[in-house]
Amino acid sequence: MNIFNFLENTCKKYLLFSRKKRQYHYWTKYFKNCLKSLNRKTLTNSQKKEIRNVFGSNINYCCHEFYYSATGVFSPLYMSDPLYYAYIDPYFNDWERAKYIDHKCYYKRMFCGVQQPKLIAYSMNGFWYDQNDCLISVAEAAKLSAKFNTCFVKRATESEGGHGITFIDNSAITEKQLQEILSSKSYDVVIQEGLRQSETLSKINSSSVNTIRMLSLLKKDGNVKIYSTILRMGINGAKVDNASSGGITVGVYDNGQLKEVAYSAKGVKFQKHPTSGIDFKDFIIPNFEKIKELVTQQAKLLPHFRLVSWDIALNEKDMPILIEANLHFGEIDFHQLNNGPLFGDDTKEIIKEVFS
Repeated sequence: MNIFNFLENTCKKYLLFSRKKRQYHYWTKYFKNCLKSLNRKTLTNSQKKEIRNVFGSNINYCCHEFYYSATGVFSPLYMSDPLYYAYIDPYFNDWERAKYIDHKCYYKRMFCGVQQPKLIAYSMNGFWYDQNDCLISVAEAAKLSAKFNTCFVKRATESEGGHGITFIDNSAITEKQLQEILSSKSYDVVIQEGLRQSETLSKINSSSVNTIRMLSLLKKDGNVKIYSTILRMGINGAKVDNASSGGITVGVYDNGQLKEVAYSAKGVKFQKHPTSGIDFKDFIIPNFEKIKELVTQQAKLLPHFRLVSWDIALNEKDMPILIEANLHFGEIDFHQLNNGPLFGDDTKEIIKEVFS
């Protein structure tokens, strides 16, 4: 081994150690804070032993304690969040490539033929383009956007948790004010027309576009397995449905029917939607098989990103619309709150592949 390979390997080991340490401390603090508002269930020595039999001795019990306390169901197979973000997600997804590819301005090329929200304009590195990729000014971008009743200005990268999204009601502002909003964005953005969502999903919460989050894994044999599906919903008039922005989530059965109980990001249970009063179990997501088909087809085209979190909406005709494909760092807490251990009975198989 020459000196350059040695330095490269040393640097990679240091970065991995640093990432693991940061994730451990962040999630320990986060879950301990969440546990303050829950009926905390302390793990027994026997339960801790079960967890160690799956993950080894160096495991953060706070995650298991949080999911156990929130749901009332213990399982040694709950995926540890620090382990997931330090090892599992980086193993299945190329984080270096994701810095450049996980970019909404590229979606119309990456997902050609897949229905997406209508693109009005976008900006990259300070340059503005229309939907046909022609260079335009920010004033022209504002003029194009002002033609629509509503639109969303979305950060093109690193928009986790609904951050970096601005809702525009053109009846409430002038074109000049809209231009000022666009000019204030120092990062790449896309401008999309506001989506008219499915009547079924609108009944649950009409203020936000309520999206289906689906986690898929491209297996080594080329097959795609969908491990978990949840529905994200806004509350109290919010325009976004993200749990980390105050929304709630509910699990989805394999036939598209919603489960009985929803959760907030901190594990608080909801028997009904707090704004609409809707019973979740009374709803079945329309065209659920088409949503699964879309995810399965597209997942096969992303071999460098095997573990993808997909955000799918339904338009007014109940047809699937791709909102976002999270190519790395997808959230897992709402999956485990609503649907149990992330990889279920495949957990040991996943651990073996990653660490072998």
